[in-house]
Amino acid sequence: MPVAARLWDIALIALGGALGALARWSLASIVQNNHEFPIGTLVVNVLGSLLLGFVLGAASLYGAFTREQRLLLATGFAGAFTTFSTFMYESLMLLVEYSAAYAIAYIGLSISLGLAAVYLGYTLAAMVYKP
Repeated sequence: MPVAARLWDIALIALGGALGALARWSLASIVQNNHEFPIGTLVVNVLGSLLLGFVLGAASLYGAFTREQRLLLATGFAGAFTTFSTFMYESLMLLVEYSAAYAIAYIGLSISLGLAAVYLGYTLAAMVYKP
């Protein structure tokens, strides 16, 4: 890959990542609103899973997004928007500071709702782009 093309890819991922990180911080801050349970991270991860499922589903099923759009939206934006490391830390803090039940509920909800959201995004892509 030529250097100019590689730099363009990096710029797209960086732009998507910056926007995704800002969106994550903004949305999680609004949703969290002094709850003990990390609902802000949960909402962000579920929405990020929905977005990723939609973009990659539409791309793989219908060629709906260009390579550059996938880099911007999936790799950059969704990659920075979702918060796995924060999810892991918050799971540990729930376990240590509150209870195993809180931690298990958070982990279970995050995984099941995230998986459901990816599936829903993939299915929505099929509905939107179906010929």
